[in-house]
Amino acid sequence: MNYILQTNSLTKKYKNFQALNGLTMNVPKGSIYGFVGKNGAGKTTLIRLICGLQEPTSGDFTLYGIRNDSKDIIKSRRRMGAVVETPAIYMDMSAIDNLKQQYRVLGLPSFDSIPDLLKLVGLENTGKKKAKNWIPAVKVSTLWSRFLRKSLKKLKFL
Repeated sequence: MNYILQTNSLTKKYKNFQALNGLTMNVPKGSIYGFVGKNGAGKTTLIRLICGLQEPTSGDFTLYGIRNDSKDIIKSRRRMGAVVETPAIYMDMSAIDNLKQQYRVLGLPSFDSIPDLLKLVGLENTGKKKAKNWIPAVKVSTLWSRFLRKSLKKLKFL
């Protein structure tokens, strides 16, 4: 079988925390994978290792048949795309425009429920203010993730 990604006992430790513990997996050519798990399960860490943003503590992987310790791994990484913790909010857009964008991504046919969703999370008075002006940036991502979860549950996606 032809594999795009193979990991062998891949491990990553940060001081006193082991984010990835001996992961061995094989991703066949033509497949699509998503990682689901609790915070701290190692999802983002694995993506960072594969993308070359961090180095494994131990273990190894091959990407398109090239080992991670080879200088040619750069060529393999150019063949892939990854999203690593991209916020689900655009700071230069209003709450309404952010939601419209999310609706488009989800393929929802109408924006009619947006005012109700904004009210549900207390953002009904943000008007045309850009997200970066709602509240301090540290709180924006937390608020937005709660907002999206509540919104998706209300729309019966979760």
